[in-house]
Amino acid sequence: MKKKTAYVNYLFLAIGVLVILIPLYLTIVSSFKDTPQITGNFFGIPNPFTTENFSRLLDDGVGGYFINSAVISILSILLITLIVPMAAFSIARNISKKKAFVLMYSFLILGIFVPFQVIMIPITTMVTKLGLSNIPGLIILYLAYAVPQTLFLYVGYIKTGIPVELDEAAQMDGCSKFRMYFKIAFPLMKPMHATALIINALWIWNDFLLPLLILNKDDSMWTLPLFQYNYQGQYFSDYGPSFASYVIGIITISIVYLIFQKNIISGMTSGSVK
Repeated sequence: MKKKTAYVNYLFLAIGVLVILIPLYLTIVSSFKDTPQITGNFFGIPNPFTTENFSRLLDDGVGGYFINSAVISILSILLITLIVPMAAFSIARNISKKKAFVLMYSFLILGIFVPFQVIMIPITTMVTKLGLSNIPGLIILYLAYAVPQTLFLYVGYIKTGIPVELDEAAQMDGCSKFRMYFKIAFPLMKPMHATALIINALWIWNDFLLPLLILNKDDSMWTLPLFQYNYQGQYFSDYGPSFASYVIGIITISIVYLIFQKNIISGMTSGSVK
């Protein structure tokens, strides 16, 4: 019985790996083919091998859109990592003492249950009226929309992973709350920082809908996914450059994930075992 279960598990694992690897393989090899090769031999190895697709992307200004995506992602994540842990620490330390913190926490995490499609039109209208249909406006929206899930993760981590006794020991040594937070609590949240970073980085870097709503009017502010969308529409019969643009996006976020993967696993499992 155990052997049969193991075989079934391995079968599902193999299917899952193939479902991921086959599209990834096709994307990478197609980025080094010209369009006749892609349409004539989609699954084959590039012959001849060409980097013309990447050269065309550079000529068409992909570097600028890559920088836009990088700036938006980095600034959004920095703000999330600076602001959300502070709120989470305050809530985690006071939620059992004061009802106001319970109400505040409940109100903030309600956003987890609100689909983006429900607030899409109100957000677009509000941003337009405030004159925030630009990169700073998009960064503010990412910060606001990241709060519910990220706050939920941080509060759980702080409650189980950072003992209250550390606060008391720091106060006895004459440490202020702000100093205690930045010198002791904030560094101890490193695994959760990495977890929040990669979760939000994956979402922000690959997000298409918010940039489409906020930035699509001005092509100088396009992000990489928005450029890919408009580029594919412009050259719908020329697949090579499109695949090359997908590879650029995949490689970047994959490097970020590989750097932080150990801390991500630690952050997700911390507190699960006493």
